[in-house]
Amino acid sequence: MPKQTPASPSAGADAASPCDATTAECPLPKVWVWDPPHTGARVRFVNLPHDWDPANNGADVEMVGHVEPRVAGESVTFNLIGHPDNYLEGQTAALSTTTITTGANGVGKVTLTLPAYGGSRWKVGGRTATMAAPAQSGEITVWRKVFYQVTDMDSSPAPENLSLAHPSDMISALQAAFDPVFIKIAASTKSSASTPYQAHLTAAQRSTLESSLRTAAVDDRSPYKMNIVMCDRADIVAEQEWTAAATTADVATPYFQRWGHEPTVIHAQYQKSDGSWAPLSAVSTQAHASSTGQERVKATIPGFAAGSTVNVRIKYRYQRGNAGGWGGTTGTLFMCIGRQRRANAAKPTGAELQQALTHEIGHALGLVPNAAAWRDTDPRDAPYSLKHCGYKTAATPAQPRCVMWFMLGGSGARLRFCSSDRPDDCAHFLMRTSYTSLSWI
Repeated sequence: MPKQTPASPSAGADAASPCDATTAECPLPKVWVWDPPHTGARVRFVNLPHDWDPANNGADVEMVGHVEPRVAGESVTFNLIGHPDNYLEGQTAALSTTTITTGANGVGKVTLTLPAYGGSRWKVGGRTATMAAPAQSGEITVWRKVFYQVTDMDSSPAPENLSLAHPSDMISALQAAFDPVFIKIAASTKSSASTPYQAHLTAAQRSTLESSLRTAAVDDRSPYKMNIVMCDRADIVAEQEWTAAATTADVATPYFQRWGHEPTVIHAQYQKSDGSWAPLSAVSTQAHASSTGQERVKATIPGFAAGSTVNVRIKYRYQRGNAGGWGGTTGTLFMCIGRQRRANAAKPTGAELQQALTHEIGHALGLVPNAAAWRDTDPRDAPYSLKHCGYKTAATPAQPRCVMWFMLGGSGARLRFCSSDRPDDCAHFLMRTSYTSLSWI
């Protein structure tokens, strides 16, 4: 019989595999997969130190993933995917590299550096040579975070016992104003304190109190921390110099609103015949007969000669208004709530405080810079080192449309940072500023 030829090895289930799927030589397709937390949408607080919370803080984000099947030595190419609504100044994200080679167990990493611009949104695509399209990471949105402490002034003395504690909804109402500019307000490690009662805080008293509170408030979230100090009153003082060519010995200024917290008269003088200035005599204040709180300064020109004309000048303090709050770049903010509490013990609510508090935090965050094109140029603002926003509506008469206007009151646009004049508006200033170098408390 003819010799039979041995059968060829079967290509069926019992055949040996052509390669091991765990080796780089395996011809099976390799797919890039992002590892958690890079699979879902999240926010990143780019202004805070990375080592405080590496998973959530810092502009540099280490993006980690792997290939499937898990093999070392596989090439992966990365690309940036910016949201189409990213503003011009928010389009500056970068990758540390565009190509990596996977290491042990198929793991690969690339660093994404986010821009400072609040609200900027980014994804990263990862793709192997066998993939038709990149695998996209979850979207990362740029936010900034600052911390707060609330210091409540003790209640006023008996029998009034007026509580000056902050309203419980104050922070939640405040956060609603900062969400549109991507700033998170969070409780600091030390988030509460108290301070002894003072009926009124002058500028000098606010400065003294701020110095003592700053030292006590420092914690492990400094210097990204502000202190919101609730107080009774801290009204607005102004100074005025009245001048006249007097033809009588007795002189008197016009009536003005009395400032009861410091001496009224700063100086009261007349010009002598040799041109020098000397003090007036019998200097006093006189209350208005019918207008409560109004007064004037009276004085006498020493040795006045009938029929002569003498130049006089009297500089005095007067109350220009009732302050809702005070704040600046130092991070200490005073909220004046005594007047509202006396009118209604349930007032002010957090929503009612929101405008004043948002305004003062805006100052603490650098609004509005003196040189800004959009600042309020009314001469009334000239004495202030911190200017105010001047944008108004097109209505007749025009109305303010920014919370950084100099005066409290109104609703709607008056409660928010103006945002329709980019790049020169308050919202844009807040979103483009990095806040990595705050020097608050």
